[in-house]
Amino acid sequence: MLLLALACTTAEDGEVRFEVLSDARLLRRISLDVRGTLPNLAELDAVEADPSRIETYRDEWMDGPRFEDRMVDVYAEQWQTRIDLFHVFWTEYAQLDDDGPTVEYSFERSVSDEPLRLLAHIAATDAPWTDAVNADYTMANPLLEEIWPLEREPGEGWTEARYTDDRPAVGVLATNGLWWRYHSTVTNFNRARVSVVMRLLVCHDIQAQSVSFGEAPSLTEGDSLENALREEPYCVGCHSVIDPVASSLFGFWPANEHSAPEIDRYHPEREKLGEEMLGVTPAWYGTPVDGLWELGPVIAADPRYDRCAVESMASGMWRRPIDPIEDAALLDRLEEDFVENGRRVKPLIVALSDTREYRAGDLGSAADEATVEAAVPVRLLTPDQLQSALWEATGFSWRWEGYEQLRNDQYGYRLMLGGVDGVYLTRPQTRPGMTWAASAQRLAEAAAYTAAQSLGTGDGLLGEVSTGASAGDDDFDEALEDTVRRLHARRPDATERQDLAALWSLGEDPAEGWTIVVTALLRDPEFLTY
Repeated sequence: MLLLALACTTAEDGEVRFEVLSDARLLRRISLDVRGTLPNLAELDAVEADPSRIETYRDEWMDGPRFEDRMVDVYAEQWQTRIDLFHVFWTEYAQLDDDGPTVEYSFERSVSDEPLRLLAHIAATDAPWTDAVNADYTMANPLLEEIWPLEREPGEGWTEARYTDDRPAVGVLATNGLWWRYHSTVTNFNRARVSVVMRLLVCHDIQAQSVSFGEAPSLTEGDSLENALREEPYCVGCHSVIDPVASSLFGFWPANEHSAPEIDRYHPEREKLGEEMLGVTPAWYGTPVDGLWELGPVIAADPRYDRCAVESMASGMWRRPIDPIEDAALLDRLEEDFVENGRRVKPLIVALSDTREYRAGDLGSAADEATVEAAVPVRLLTPDQLQSALWEATGFSWRWEGYEQLRNDQYGYRLMLGGVDGVYLTRPQTRPGMTWAASAQRLAEAAAYTAAQSLGTGDGLLGEVSTGASAGDDDFDEALEDTVRRLHARRPDATERQDLAALWSLGEDPAEGWTIVVTALLRDPEFLTY
């Protein structure tokens, strides 16, 4: 099915119709969403000649090598396992080489990315989404193989791996990375973890439910808290659902959450402790389960599981929260297609990228603020997209002491550039701000300087530009147009050409001139949005 354009009109009833992005900008949006990079000039030329190539490229890119890495970033925004500090430090593992920040950052990203890599691998290999809670493997890199009880398939980078500590085969629910991020204190008994599982897998945010303690008894004396959780109606409403699930997770319950041997290994001998400590048998919303090994299949059979997968990906692709009323009819159709297509992520992404909500471009001056918010016609590039797109286009990767500056907050700028960490910010930034603008400026300057170093080398953004080309030359004008198209996916008009040529003339030499020009292009909203 070819992508269909939608005209932008305002009906007599005042309803604003969507206008699709231009072919080139739509190609750019899809490229950034499914592989994290900008389309190249050949791809832009092909789509300019034949718009039906958009669909062809989309399918090719999802089968390409960058798709899986991009899905890691997509799920990172939703699952929010990428934090900069865990209860156990890398220094507790003697087998890790002591080379300072480099291994520290590698440790943090390896631990936090384990569950994300599993989810992304399921999506990239076209496996059914039920594998997310049923797979008998995880993903690991050499660092994780070194410190955790894992047997990993040979190969560089991330490969399939299996734990050797007798943990059940329940996909992401058996990953250390998930439970290190969403840890449990000794006395919380996995309850906080349950709320995370419900939110991520069946989209039930139980912590958002309102609870009144106005007439509840005091919970400060002796065993009154645990008794209240089982007996008081103020507590039972939630805990009758939470505690049976928590009871199934006691193989991951730590006797000391700050001890590496406690939290990096599964404890089969503790599986039955949940029934004793919580006073309930394991169950999922009233459906009994015989421990964690049965929990995954029961979750996958929950009617909300498929819907949640669709809603989560739709929210990510549309760059806005889901409206359970306004979006219901469309989500019904998407869910039906998702199930018919074997619960695979790739066909879901194809279907989502064909929706008008995804392809919305300019809504026109008639659109009110509520309509614009619902459509999100313009999206800010995420820090992950900036990282991968700038590296591929300019060769610049913002690092300091081994830390990727757009993928951490302890020493980096992820939050400043609109990202999420799941601790302080749980939703991506949708509008520019002062710290965002300042960070974007520094990023643009550094990337532009790197791009200018490739001048005339044959490689990189400016590799084909002759060092002798100057404003007014045909070669210069062609290079200027190619650079704008590469970064903005559109052709510059005559006025813009003149303005950019004037900026170039401010440089003392061609490299400085191009640094100024590319900095301006990278700071332009046409680049920073998509």
